[in-house]
Formats: sequence, structure tokens, C-alpha cells
Amino acid sequence: MPNFFNKHKDTSPPMPAPAVQEDESPITMPIPQVTSPDVSPAASEQGSVPTIPPVIAFSAGSDKDLDGAKKLDSAFRAVANAQNGFHAYKGTSALGIVNKSGDMLTAIKTDVANVQSMTSPLKSAYESEAMKTIRSGVNALVDSLPGLITALDEVAKLHPFIGIAVGAFKVVVELDLKRRDNDKKIASLFLEMKDMMEALLQLDNIKDRDAVGPGGMTIEARMQNLVKQTADDITACGNACDTYAKKRLIVKVVKGSVWEGTLKTYIDIFAKRRKDFTFALAIHTGMGVDDANRKLNTLDHKIDTILEFFATAVSPEQQEMAALVQRKGGPTAVMGNPEALSELLKFKPTAVTTAMKRGEREGQQYSSHTVENDLESLRVELFESPAVAIRNNLEVFERKLKMQQREFAEEMRGMVHHQGDRIIDAVTSGPHDRIIDPDIHEIWKEMRWRGHVKARHFVLALRDYYRQQIEIKKRARGENLVINIHDDDEWALEWININRLQAIAEAFDDDASGFITIAEVNQFTSSRPKDWRQDLLHWLAYWAIGWQMTATYYRDKVIELLAKMFSMRPRIHNANIDAVQKYLLTVYRRVTTVTSSFICTYQSDSLKARFQSYVDSEEQRIREGLETVRYDIDAMDTLTLITGPGRIEKSLFPLLYLLLKRDFEIFRLCQKMIIHKDELWDAADTITWVFDAVVYRHNDLEALFKQQRLDPVQQFKSYANELFDYWHDDSKFTSLENLRELEWTEFEYVEENEEQNVDSKTILNYPSAVHNLYNIPEDIVSDSDALADNDVKSILGRWNGLIGAERWPVTAIVSFCFHASADPNTYEASDVAAHGTGYTLHGGYTKKDDGTIEYNFSRTYIARLRKTYFTGTLDEDDERLSGSWGYSETDKPYRFIFWKNVPPETLIARPPPSEFEENKTKALWKYALTAVHNEVRRKMFSWSYLKERRAIRKEYLELLEHESNNLTTVADLDRFAELDRTATCEDVRCFYVLSDYQRRSVPTHLADCDNCAERIHGARMICIQCRGKDTLDFCDKPACRDANKTRDDITQPHVPTHAFVKVRTVLNQTRDIGKLLRMSDAGLERARKLLDSSVQAGTSEPTSENNGTELKTETKKVEGPREEADAAGSGADTKVAALTCVSCSSEVSYPCWYCIDCPGALREPSLFKDYANPELVVDANVFVCLVCDEKNGGMTVGDHLDTHSLVSCKLPVVEDDKDKNTEQRLSDMEGKLATLTAQMERIERLLQSLAVSRAD
Repeated sequence: MPNFFNKHKDTSPPMPAPAVQEDESPITMPIPQVTSPDVSPAASEQGSVPTIPPVIAFSAGSDKDLDGAKKLDSAFRAVANAQNGFHAYKGTSALGIVNKSGDMLTAIKTDVANVQSMTSPLKSAYESEAMKTIRSGVNALVDSLPGLITALDEVAKLHPFIGIAVGAFKVVVELDLKRRDNDKKIASLFLEMKDMMEALLQLDNIKDRDAVGPGGMTIEARMQNLVKQTADDITACGNACDTYAKKRLIVKVVKGSVWEGTLKTYIDIFAKRRKDFTFALAIHTGMGVDDANRKLNTLDHKIDTILEFFATAVSPEQQEMAALVQRKGGPTAVMGNPEALSELLKFKPTAVTTAMKRGEREGQQYSSHTVENDLESLRVELFESPAVAIRNNLEVFERKLKMQQREFAEEMRGMVHHQGDRIIDAVTSGPHDRIIDPDIHEIWKEMRWRGHVKARHFVLALRDYYRQQIEIKKRARGENLVINIHDDDEWALEWININRLQAIAEAFDDDASGFITIAEVNQFTSSRPKDWRQDLLHWLAYWAIGWQMTATYYRDKVIELLAKMFSMRPRIHNANIDAVQKYLLTVYRRVTTVTSSFICTYQSDSLKARFQSYVDSEEQRIREGLETVRYDIDAMDTLTLITGPGRIEKSLFPLLYLLLKRDFEIFRLCQKMIIHKDELWDAADTITWVFDAVVYRHNDLEALFKQQRLDPVQQFKSYANELFDYWHDDSKFTSLENLRELEWTEFEYVEENEEQNVDSKTILNYPSAVHNLYNIPEDIVSDSDALADNDVKSILGRWNGLIGAERWPVTAIVSFCFHASADPNTYEASDVAAHGTGYTLHGGYTKKDDGTIEYNFSRTYIARLRKTYFTGTLDEDDERLSGSWGYSETDKPYRFIFWKNVPPETLIARPPPSEFEENKTKALWKYALTAVHNEVRRKMFSWSYLKERRAIRKEYLELLEHESNNLTTVADLDRFAELDRTATCEDVRCFYVLSDYQRRSVPTHLADCDNCAERIHGARMICIQCRGKDTLDFCDKPACRDANKTRDDITQPHVPTHAFVKVRTVLNQTRDIGKLLRMSDAGLERARKLLDSSVQAGTSEPTSENNGTELKTETKKVEGPREEADAAGSGADTKVAALTCVSCSSEVSYPCWYCIDCPGALREPSLFKDYANPELVVDANVFVCLVCDEKNGGMTVGDHLDTHSLVSCKLPVVEDDKDKNTEQRLSDMEGKLATLTAQMERIERLLQSLAVSRAD
């Protein structure tokens, strides 16, 4: 049964605040306590404080503290003296300001003390020689690993049985190098892992692997099982590190002690394995026991030092976050305070901010995945125990291992030299002799380049070289000259020209430095496809024009898939629409930013065919990688494994196409089945990781351009065919004015044209929540059950029962099956609660002096809920378990009762305990009669039984809705208890699933009301007259839609008389808003023409007294098309089609609503049948009166749907004649002033000319 929440959590206690060591006193800073002399606190509180300078008292401290205190005292006195000229209440205000300053100093003192309390105990150990050795080893870890791996490979050739451990070590190390988040805790684990593997190098001294040592065993027989265990330990450690690395900074801080304890275990494991290796090798080689013990003692001392270093390995970011957590009350207080968690989510440490200013990459927790600050997912992550997180991550990590192993295999196959490549005999004969490709070797040698060359010069020399080779080949027809250019590839030379210089240079210059190195040349030539190994010119042509062609092809495919996804939205199941809208919100803007800026090229099919084999092989390679990880990219190292090394732009569009193609199939499934809410969330997160790589690449390029003193704006307009142009600055592209004019590509989705035989099991990663809701439990006796202690056997089996507190019960019926644990004296169970959260039970038993057996067990949820403890005893028949429970082991004030062999269908008929206490016999009879009655009705499918279950379901859903909106009352809780007692666990679980589906179907607009600042639910009102940087949005509450509003980015205030468009579906701000505003403008213009025509024809006469109410007028209705009415003339007897409300059929006039989504709403008059009168043909213009829209909140009538958008039709505001006359007078006056100014200028010029003439 899947969980209904986003993630799983547990209630592991958070890290307690570290205590201050006795030998380290915290930093003391005297904090001023401001009071006024001769004034009581009560008088101070009442505000009757005289204007006397405050007296500042300081706590005792050192001389330095006293000096600082005196300075502060002087400062505070200066502040107080400055208030003497003010009134008494001003003095009180200043006093408050000073007190606030004291509070700030108190907070600073607290932070300093907290930091010192964490750092002081570790200072002496951190500065020891042993600790310095560990630190240097951690810092040099990356440089030392390649040499160790090479040495281990050599030893593995001599002793193949260690290959399994060496292979695991290589893979885990390579994955960590790809991730490289500079976490010292992880680095210390890998340092200990490295030391463990170094012990295997001693096998190099054992040349004869078949030699028999003491005990008649070979070294392989002695160590084989140990090596296998080591390989498993390495993999488990890699999984734990991978899980920890993905955690947010706040989780690493709040759950730091728990994670530290988990990761420390691997240090002990690796230390033990190294001891085992050393001891086994000592026995086999005959080393003295004393020598072996000395080595082991040295290892023990080193392990203690590593553990000390592990405790000190706290990054500056973690220190800042820890100080903030302590200021919020500590980990425990923070975990229970949503407001504090929200603030911590928004917090960015100084180190991260500084790195961003330097253009460095942000940490993983500050990537684009946390922009929306998902508080719920954070709470899930905080409550998730390390053991559960590591177990959940194992499947993903195993996929990474598989991909890394495949990459190693491909590298081994690629080590075979390309046919025609030079074999490098000596690396010291000259820089050119280090180049593998013979053609480039000759160019480099001839040009006498050193280690690098400017990219432009290199490409020009390459072009001239191949042109010269072609000319030599043409002149030497029939001669025995060796020219490395095939006749079939001379076509490629036309693409090696000055116009393609930028593209070719980018292919070589991966780091965009402007220089091409020998290493880059060898990397480029070695990456050729197998089919092109003899032909470098073909490979150059691909990067000159082929890559742009390929990117264009996939870019168009991406646009088509996204367009189909948008056209599919009306078909999506209501329970999936929220997930679909959030997916499109996350994905669409990012994708269109790169697809819109990219410069496309369309060439002939014959040219495309020359590159098709490589394009197909690359698509297949990326597809296989995605299938291996099940299209779930969870970190940057996973993305690197899929795309391979090098620039992300090389494979960006093919990767996006494959991801969107799979997501498109999920959209198709969303039409007919309800998918798990995390399915599309993970899909969007995967694409977000892709664009994180785009962000990193963009930031690197921008920093490089600035270092070269180049303008990034201009550089991005040429680099990679302008792929990063809009990404660098999307302000114009995504501005509201541009979106108003921008028309996106539209593709109609036709189900019949798509692939029909798609297996949902190969597409979806999560099962649907509706699966196995009403499953019959299969309680199979395990092997441990048979070996259990007799007292444990008594409690084994399926139990169903109720748990009470102030109310009976407080939850739905609990159902679980106890099995014996590996320890025969303990037992355990796992199941899913009615609300969808999984839990585990684990317990044992104790025997009292009187022989009574007391069973004690605890229930641990995997998410959000607190751990509970139970203590109970069995009855004589071992059929009833009853006792007490609570939230601590020592305090269990509440009662519970579990029954064995009593099915939930029978248990729901049991009366509450109060009835048994009042009259047990009567309660038992009631229990029996009700149970039998229910069973008979259930088996007969009685209508009364079904009606009763339906009523329970409807009421339970209403209560859950109250709960989700935080509107639960005491009466609701009482009713919850009654319904929980009359519904099975499966029933309540179904209710929670249905409630979740109902909440998912309610549209939540991705916009806040500009009046009340709350998130908009239901209908969204958008002003179509106010023009600003963003739309002016309101919720449909009268106080908001009738509000006057000003905003900095709009030129004129918003008034209620402005025209609105009412939207009841969630809009994608990038794609939908422009089209909606254009349709609203056109629809409003058309609606006004129709209404004005109706008024002119005498159909209705809006007056100021109308106030939106329906006017009672006589109207002649037309029995035919509007064209006939138009041809009838304009006399008094003209027949005009009435404008009526689509819902109530009453006549409409200003003000009303006009539908802009109905067929023909924005075109010239088109015809359709009137559903109220099928024989009548009328114009396809749908109006809705204010009363119907307010009452129904959207309605479906004929082609008009309740999700259609409506534009408000209000009487145009006529400017006041007085205001108009005033404006005209001002305009005339401005004209006269301009004329007078011109005359004065002419007079001034005349006077100047006269003065000059007199001077002459």
C-alpha cells in the first residue's frame, strides 16, 4: 500500500544543544539593562516616565568588558541626552529604542556563546599533530585516490579474488568524485575507506596465490569471505553518503547528531575490516603476533583521532544555521514550529551568498529545487530517520552503480586506439608528439605551437590544412601518396569555413577559455564514433553544422510535445489536474527559455543522413541511461552519468526530448487513471536537475567572459547558437508586454494518432493509491515464528483493536500482525495506518514477580507522527490484549484493547467501553445482535446497509475537509470518534484517499490576491485594463473585486469599474496569460458591440437605476439566423435576437459576463442550436447574468462549460464634461504659453542682433 504523503519521516530525536565544557568559559558580553532612576517598573510600564537620562547597569566582567561597557554607557547617555528637548512621551520612545539595542546585544551574546560552546571543546584536539595529519589526509584525498586505485588494479591482477572489493571501491569513489560537494564528514569516511583498501596492497608481497599458509589455507580461501563483506560495506557506505549529501542544510543541522551517529558506524566498520585484513595477512605470512598487535594498536589510536575529526567537521554554513536554530529554541522546538521552519527555509548562509557574488556554484540545497520553499516536504525530511532514508535511497544508488560500472566498461573498450591514430612512443620529444591524431599532429608540428593555441588560429590552420590536402590529392591522381581524406568525405570541407569557425572552436574548447590545449585535442579526436574513426573531417563537419541540425530537430520535437501536453489539459482527470499544472509551471518556462533563444537551421535530408548514425547512437545511449535510473535524476552525479563528460549543451535537447516523451505518456495516463501525486513531481524535479546543469554552465561561462574582459551579453548572443541568450537575461522575453504579443506553437492532441500499446508499468514509478485498498491480509508464519520463545508465541498473529484517550477511540481501527524477530525474545510488525502513514511495531516482554507477563512495545511512524509506547497483558485465552499507552515509556495514561481472531467487520459493531461499564450484559447482547445484523445485510447487499455506508463516507469526507482547512471543532472531534468506531481501517483509508483526490481537484491558482495577499482559490479575477510588469489579480470575494488598488508598476490606480476576466482554471503564466489577455480584449469588444446593438434596437435600456438587475422589456424573438434579422431593415419593427443568460434564459444587459471560450465567441456570428429550444438557431454568443454566476459559481450548459473564462461587461465610463472642459482649457493654455515663449525667443534674438550692430 503506497503512502499518501510526499515522503516518509520518523520521530528520531533531534540533536541536543551541545553543552559548554568546564574548562572553556563562554564569551561574556555585558548587556545593558536600561532603567530610569527613581522610577518603579510599574510606572515605567504605564508610560509615566520622566525625561531623565537612563542609568545603564552592567554585569560583572573583565577589564576589557568594563572598558567596552563604559563606551556603551557613553553612547547610551548620548542617546538619552539627545531626547531632553522632546516631550515626555518622546523620552519613553527613546527608552524603548535603547532597550531594543540591549535585546540585540543579548542575541549576539547568545550566538557567540553557542558557537563557542560547539568549538571550544574541540579546539585543543583540532590543533594536535594527529589531527593535523588527518586534516592533511582529507585535503589530499582526491589527489591520492587515483594512485591507490591503479596500485589496487595491479594487485587484483595477481590476486583476482579481491577484484570485487576493488571494483566496488572504484565505483563508489568515482561517484563521489562526480558529486564533490566538499563535505568533510564524507571525506573522512572515504579517508578511512582508503586506509582500509591500502591494507590490501600487502598482497603484492605474496606472489604465489596458490601457496598454502598456516592452517592449510591459501590466502584466497582465508580472505575471500572477508573481501565480499568489505565490498558490501563499501556499497552501503556509498549509499549512506549519497543519501546524506542530498539532504538540505537545515536537515543536516537539525538532525546532525542522528546522522553523525549513523555515519560514524562506517568508520568503525572500515577500521575493523582493516584489522581483519592485517591479521589475516599476518597469519599467512608468518608475521609475529607482537608486530601485528603493534600495528593494530596504532590503528586504534588513529581511529580515535578520525572520530574526533569527524565531530569537528562542520562547515561554515552549518555553523551559521546551527546558531540560527539555537536562537529559535533548538532542534526540538524548530521541528514543531512551522513558522520557524519557513524562516529557516529562506535563510541563506553568508558563505553561500559570498560564493554567489563570486560567481561560484551554489550548494545543492540552494539549487532551483527549493525555490518554492516546500514546507511540507521539509517536515517529511526532518522526521525521516537515517535508516529509512538510506533504505529508500538504495534502489536509486544501485542504479548509479550500474551506470558507473557500464561507463568503466565502455572506457576499457575505448582504450583501443583508433585506426590511423599515432602510437605515442615518447612524451618528451615535443608538445606535438603528445597529440594522437596524425593530421592535427602535423599541423601542430608545422605551426610550432606549444601546449596551447588560440581557438581561432587553430580552426583556421585546420581549414587551410585540409584544403591543401584536397588540392594535393587532386594534383596527384595515380601517384602513391598517403592522404587521410576519403573521396566520400570531401563534401565536409565546405562546412569547415570561416562562418562555422565559432561552432568548431566550441567543439574543441570545452572550457570556453578561448585556447585549445593538447588534452582537449586528444579528447575531441578520441570521442569520435566508431564508424568515423578513419575520418576526422566527418567529425569536424558534425560539429560545424550537424550538431546545430540535430539540436534543431530535437528542439522542434520538444516544442511539439509541450504543445500537445497543453492541449491535453481539458482531458485530464480532475484528481490529476493539480499535479499536471504544477509540472507545467516548473518545466515550461525553463524549457521555452532555451528553445526560444536557440538559432535553428534546416538543411537537406541528404546532409542529415550523413550524421544520422551518430545521432541515433547518442539517443540510444541517453535512453539506456535514463531507463537504468527509471527516468529519475536525483543529483548532479546521476545526470553526469547519463550525459557523459563535457558540455551540457551537447546533449541538452536530446535529453529533454526523451524526458518529455516519457512525461507525455504520463499525461496520457492521467486522462483515464489517477496517478500517484509524486509521479509528476519527480518528473519535474528530474528536468529541474537538467536545468541546474544549465545554470552551472551559464555561470561558468559568464565568469569566464568577465575574466577575459568580454561583455557577457554580446558573447551569449553568439555562443552555442545563442542557446544561453534568454537564459542570461529573460526580462524582455518573459515580460507581460511581450507575452501579450507572443503566440506559441499549437498542436492538437489526437489520441488515435498516438502509440496505443503503452504499458503503464514501464512508465510509472509509483503504484496508484487506489491499489490494494481493500486487500485480504495474508498472515504467513515465518521461520522466526517457529523459533520464538513460548511467551512470544502467545502474542504472535493478527490483532485488530481500538486506541482511546479523552475520546474513544482517537483513531480508526488498528490492524497489524505480530511476527517474531531474529531475537527469539522479541517481536515486530509493520503496517499502514488508516490515514496512509506507515509504521513499525517492535517490542518484548517482562515477567513480574507474580508470574504475570507484561508485553511492552512501541509504534514508530515513518512520517510526522510521534512515537507511542504500549504496555499490556493477555487474557487467559490469549485472545485479548489490553493495557495502557502514551507518548513516553514512563507515562502511559490512555487505554487500548486489541483482539485476536475478531475481524474488523465484527469489531465495528462493538459498543463503547462506557456501555460495558454501565451494563455489561446489555452491551454484549447489543454487540452480538448488531454484528449479526450487519453481517447479514453486508452479504445480502442490503440497500439500507449500502445507504448507511454511503452516509458514513460523505460525513467523514466533510470532516476531513474541515480538518484540512483547520476548521475542526470539538463537535467534529466527537463525530470523528463515533465514525472511527463504525468503520474499518480499510474504509477510513479509502476515505482519506478520496479526500486527497477531492483536494487535488480544487484549482489553486499560482497567484496571490493583490488586495488581501492570500493565495487565490476558486475563481481568479484579472484586470485587463491595468498594464504593469505583472497582472493585477484578485480573488472572487466582494471586498477584493470591488477594491481600489495602486501598485508601483501600474501608471493609474485600479478602480472597480475596470473590466475583469474571470478564470476558473489554473493558468500557466508563461504560455496562457498572453492568449487570455488577447482573447479578453477581443471578447470584450465583441460583447460591447452586441450589447450596444441590442440597446440601440430597443431590446433593453440600461439606466442608472438598473444596478445590474434584469430589465422587463418586450422583445421580439427571431425564428432564424441573425443574417435574416440584419436583412429585415432598421425600422421600428426590426426583429433582433435577444441576448439572454445561458443559464436562466433571462435577458441580459450591462453589467453581465461574456464567455470567451465558447465556439465562435471571438469570430463573426456563427450558428449553433439553442439547447433550451432545439428548433431555434441562434448566434453562438454566450452571456451569463450576474445572479447566475454568483449563485452557481460556474455552470455547464451545452457547449458552455463551468471552466470557461468570462469577461466582465460593464458600461463604459464616460468622462465628465467638466473634467473634459478643464483638460481642454489646460491644453489651450499650454499652446498659448508655447506661442508666447516662441515670441519671447524672437525678441531676444532681435535685441542681441541690435547690440552687436551698435558694438560694430
